[in-house]
Amino acid sequence: MVQKLCTSGNHEPLKCGVHGAAGIIAALMAAYNIAAFCYRRDRHLRINAVVYTLATGWEIKQTLHHLNRSSAVAEAPAAFPATQCA
Repeated sequence: MVQKLCTSGNHEPLKCGVHGAAGIIAALMAAYNIAAFCYRRDRHLRINAVVYTLATGWEIKQTLHHLNRSSAVAEAPAAFPATQCA
């Protein structure tokens, strides 16, 4: 089951949703750390803000990848198109 899930082209909407949710969580964590850094100039808040901002970008990239892959699979023509008999 895991191999089928991990195969490219299978379950793309699920993968897209997982990366989308991770992107939202990473964006919230980045926003919190940026806001906290504005009030408290702690070094770890600055590092967290950078890490979570980069993670947000990565998750957006992955979400778009699976979204594009999902639409490409949906629009792909049949492997064996029907032939017309004369």
